[in-house]
Amino acid sequence: VRRDIASLSPQEWGRVANVLQRMKQDGWFEYYANIHNREFSNIHGNDNFFPWHRRFLRDFEEVGQRYDKGFAVPYWDELRDSHNPASSVVLSSRFIGGNGFGSCVKDGVQGSWTMGFPNNHCLARSFDRGSQMQPWYGPEYIFSVMQRYNDMHNFREHIEYSLHGSVHLGMGGDMSTFWSTNDFAFWLHHANLDRLWDQWQSWGHGNTMDGRDRNGTALSLGSSLPHYGEPISTAMYVGSGRMCFQYAGGGTNKHILRTMSRVTQPLLSTAGEADAGLHALPEALRRKWFPLLESNVPAGSAPMNGTRSIQSVSRVSGKPLPYPGPLTDMWVAMHGFDRAIVSRIMAES
Repeated sequence: VRRDIASLSPQEWGRVANVLQRMKQDGWFEYYANIHNREFSNIHGNDNFFPWHRRFLRDFEEVGQRYDKGFAVPYWDELRDSHNPASSVVLSSRFIGGNGFGSCVKDGVQGSWTMGFPNNHCLARSFDRGSQMQPWYGPEYIFSVMQRYNDMHNFREHIEYSLHGSVHLGMGGDMSTFWSTNDFAFWLHHANLDRLWDQWQSWGHGNTMDGRDRNGTALSLGSSLPHYGEPISTAMYVGSGRMCFQYAGGGTNKHILRTMSRVTQPLLSTAGEADAGLHALPEALRRKWFPLLESNVPAGSAPMNGTRSIQSVSRVSGKPLPYPGPLTDMWVAMHGFDRAIVSRIMAES
C-alpha cells in the first residue's frame, strides 16, 4: 500500500530510509538514472508518459522489496502543499531534506549523498525562488482537468505540462535534469501523479489508452513500453498482475464527490465554508470547469466533505489563489514540447 509520506510514523519512515540507503550502496540509483536519461524522449511529451512511469515506479519498488518485503514508495500529496511548497514537512530533515547549501543537499534521507550518474556529484537541489519555490498547480486546477477530459492525450498533456513540470522546476538541481531519478523526490512525485491517474481511471477510464508515441505512431493497449518491451496493458490496472499495489484511501468508488476527497486533504473545515467555494460559482462556470461536479450534485443539496478539498481559498480569505510558475524555455526545449500547446495550457490554468 502506497501511503502519503506525511502520514508515516518515524518507525515506518525509518524502514523506507533503510531500503533507500541499501539501494544506494548497491548502485540502484545510478541504474535508474541511466534508464531515465536514455529513454527520456520516448517517455515525455507523448502518451507513453503515464503507463511508462507506472511501470518504472513499480520496477524501483520491486527492487526495494528485495531488501524489505514491506517496502512501498510513498506519495507526496503536492496539491496539499501547492501554495507554499518550500514549507512542506516533506522537505524537512525528518523526510527528504530541504534546499541545497551551495546546491548540495545536506539533510534528510539523502543528506550529503554523492550520486554516480552521469558523473560523481553531490545530490543537488536549488529552489526556483532562492529559499522559496513558486507555487505549484493546486487542487482546483488539477481536479478540473480530471473532470474535463475523457481521453488519455488531453489528460496527459494537461498534467504533464502543469503539475509535473512545476514540481521538477521548483525543486531544481538534479530534479531539473535528465537524471532526476537521483532525487527521491522524483519517486514521491511520480507516485502522486500515478495516484491521480489511478483516480481518473476509476471514473470510467480504466481502459483508456490513446494518443501517440514520440514518432507519431498511434498507441493502444497492445503497444510496447519503451525499455521494457511489454504491452502497455500490463501497466494499466492497479492491483492486477505485476501492478500489485494500491493507494491508501483509494479504491474504485466512482461517486464523484467521495473521490474528490481523495484528490487532496480538505483545505477548510466546515460545510458552511464549503458552500462558499465551488458551489458559489455561477452555474455556467461550474459546467465548464467542473462538469462532473455539476452533474452529480442535486439542486439545493449540501456538498459533501470532499468539496472542501478543491474549493478556492480566496472565497474565505479574500486573497487570490497563487499563480503557479510557468514552464521555462529550457524545460520546454529539453522535452521537445510544442511551445504553443504549453502556452495555451498555462494560460488556461
